[in-house]
Amino acid sequence: MTVNDEKNILDDMIIKGIQSLPEAEPPEGFSSRVMAGLEPKNPSVWTRFCLWLIEPRSVTFTPVRMASVLATAMVLLAIGFFALDGFESNGDVRLSTVRFVLKDAGMNARSVAVIGSFNGWDREDAVMHFDQDAGTWVLETRLPSGDHEYMFLVDGQKLMPDPKAQMTRDDGFGNRNSIVFVNGYHEQTL
Repeated sequence: MTVNDEKNILDDMIIKGIQSLPEAEPPEGFSSRVMAGLEPKNPSVWTRFCLWLIEPRSVTFTPVRMASVLATAMVLLAIGFFALDGFESNGDVRLSTVRFVLKDAGMNARSVAVIGSFNGWDREDAVMHFDQDAGTWVLETRLPSGDHEYMFLVDGQKLMPDPKAQMTRDDGFGNRNSIVFVNGYHEQTL
């Protein structure tokens, strides 16, 4: 007899011995005690939300529900249009007053213009006037929200960045453009 045969005979004897044992009933209340010990775990709010998202649902639409959903959507859209920060209630872009100032105490310049991204770099569009009392060239204009690059054009030929500008940006042609930030209410300085 081989070792495997002996093992099989032993296994059969153990199985027959277990089968011949009398069946005993569990003690009174055993099932209820076991079940009481198996409290269901409460999943976290995040887990419940994720389960809710992936659980299949059937959706039915009725005309009354659709009408209320459409009315709510229309009200939210109307509120959204009026609450947009960059626009006034009449639908126009909100413009802010910006003041450009260039000191010229020696009155060396004959003319100065502000050219920039807000006026298409047009020298005729933003000509400054000279304030003799302050010794400065001044231009007040209205600009939309955003950052705007600009330079001063002195005597129609010399490009000059704003000496008071906090930020400049390389224009790719060897010059530095000054930057003014407008947030819809007023210009910003850093």
